[in-house]
Amino acid sequence: MKPFTYVLPHTLAEAHTAAKKAGAVLKGAGIDLVDRLKERIEAPPEVVNLLPLKNDLAGIADDGGGLRIGALTTLRQIAEAAALQGPAFGAVRIAAGLTATPLVRNRATLGGNLLQLARCWYLRSAAFGCLHGGKGPTCLAMTGENRYHSILGWHDCVRVHPSNLAPALLACGAEYTTFFDGKQERRPLAALFPDEPTAQKAEHTLRDGEILVAIHLPKPSGDVRSTYQETREKDSFDWATTAAAVQVTLQDGTITDASIVLGAVSPVPRPRAEAAKSLIGKKPGDAAFLKAAEMAVAGASPLSQNAYKLSLCKAIVRAALTEVTR
Repeated sequence: MKPFTYVLPHTLAEAHTAAKKAGAVLKGAGIDLVDRLKERIEAPPEVVNLLPLKNDLAGIADDGGGLRIGALTTLRQIAEAAALQGPAFGAVRIAAGLTATPLVRNRATLGGNLLQLARCWYLRSAAFGCLHGGKGPTCLAMTGENRYHSILGWHDCVRVHPSNLAPALLACGAEYTTFFDGKQERRPLAALFPDEPTAQKAEHTLRDGEILVAIHLPKPSGDVRSTYQETREKDSFDWATTAAAVQVTLQDGTITDASIVLGAVSPVPRPRAEAAKSLIGKKPGDAAFLKAAEMAVAGASPLSQNAYKLSLCKAIVRAALTEVTR
């Protein structure tokens, strides 16, 4: 690990100024950053620690009937928050509670979970030069070991987005606020991820020095329910092989609104708008859920070792829809 300057800012403006310097990186809990340093895929000249700004960047508060969750709020705090115990935000609570281990959840933050680097073994090893890492001419996983990689929406890189919380937050209609050049700006959460996730693009769309401040969840209207499910090889401390977050609104036993977002199958969390639209006006049931599950993986292009994700993905979409409409 090469020496670096360690910055402890007193304000968001100080953090922003320091983070705009060439090669500087922002640190929340530091779980992903430390991994990247150990794996020798990054050697930043400056690390800007955001933890001194917890008063500005942590906590869960009312937001006009919805909720504001600070970027430095820990996953444990999200999983156990009383404000998230209702059915409308179940997907967010469950996704946070499933992530990693209790030790990690006590430390890891919302912002870190959303902005972490993809978990591709070629990208995260200094022994390989891959296209997404900027050190090689091609995506090595396309023709190499790819059992955990993308089946949907990939172009020239088949990495998968590793965030558990991103699909849940997207399904719940979240927005996000950032700080840049002295101003705060609020956008739909979908804008945090590139529309076309090519190898040259990062996992997120933040500009150099732009700081994620908070996530906003809208006020539920009517009988809104959400849940999150994932598959993985181990019960604990493992990355999802597939994930699905769903939200539905019910009125008189009929689905009047719905969203379905897939995780761990694409370079970005993948909303499946047409699959969700197929549920509107339908009574909850196996036939409607099976059709939505099939539509959720429409257009998939599995690789040589990961076609199993198709059946897993369809199964968890059906399971999540069944659970949320009980």
